[in-house]
Amino acid sequence: MKFKKKNKLLPIDTVMEDGEPRNNVQIVSAVENLPTHGGRKRSQRMIPTTQEVASYLKNNPKYVKINENGDEKIWIMRI
Repeated sequence: MKFKKKNKLLPIDTVMEDGEPRNNVQIVSAVENLPTHGGRKRSQRMIPTTQEVASYLKNNPKYVKINENGDEKIWIMRI
């Protein structure tokens, strides 16, 4: 089960590599639009929820929270 969860969160790193600041909802929508290796769209099971994204970013030292407006947190990848 752990392998599937990690595999589900890998596209977050791909989306955030461009250095643009994003909130959790923007990251989820970017992962939805990211094509798979076969060129097809991702299934709903392979798209992380906003809570999974928030937990991953919070516990990963590669990401920094740059702004917090109420419930909305903006994240950026460290260079």
